[in-house]
Amino acid sequence: MGLFDKFKKRKINKEYDENVTFSHFINTFKPSNNLLKPTEEELKQFKNSLPTELLNFWKEYGFGNYGDGIIKVINPLEYMENFYEWLGKEDFSKIPIILTAFGDVFYYRKLQDDVEDICLLSIHYRNSIVCSYSLQEFFKSYIVNEQIYNEVLRRKLFQQAYAVKGSLELNQIYFFTPALVLGGKELIESIDRGDANIHQSILLQLGK
Repeated sequence: MGLFDKFKKRKINKEYDENVTFSHFINTFKPSNNLLKPTEEELKQFKNSLPTELLNFWKEYGFGNYGDGIIKVINPLEYMENFYEWLGKEDFSKIPIILTAFGDVFYYRKLQDDVEDICLLSIHYRNSIVCSYSLQEFFKSYIVNEQIYNEVLRRKLFQQAYAVKGSLELNQIYFFTPALVLGGKELIESIDRGDANIHQSILLQLGK
């Protein structure tokens, strides 16, 4: 096999790996019809901060609602300021990449050059946990797991909210009134919808 053939094979294998990484995710959470593609400038800003396969996913599909909005693949630039306020400081090794329909944040964390994980920041219960120890594991296994779908993404409650409150706009989430931190309940009667950034900021202030 010549050098050019080896290069072609590596490229094909890499593309295959990326397709496998996201195929189950796409089948589980159908992309909406109004996704927004990133600009070249936005892609450049994250070239050294996020995995190439995620940037390629952005280019192919885009930012916005997936699975009718039960999760959002987000443009980090629109949420980083709020996210770092939650963390208490700017830390560019941690970058928000996905929101749940209820505003919780999945973020990518680069620990070392070859060490990464994906964490979940719960804005309602004010804690953070490690979900997966690689981007591939997160998209191939964690986020499409039935238990995660039902419990972490609040599948049943989402379906109820979608039916009663309507679909979410690109910048919207469902939230609880009163907030859970003030004694609210995870019930359909307590749900409304509104701007994600605004509500995340309100919840942060309520907890101080």
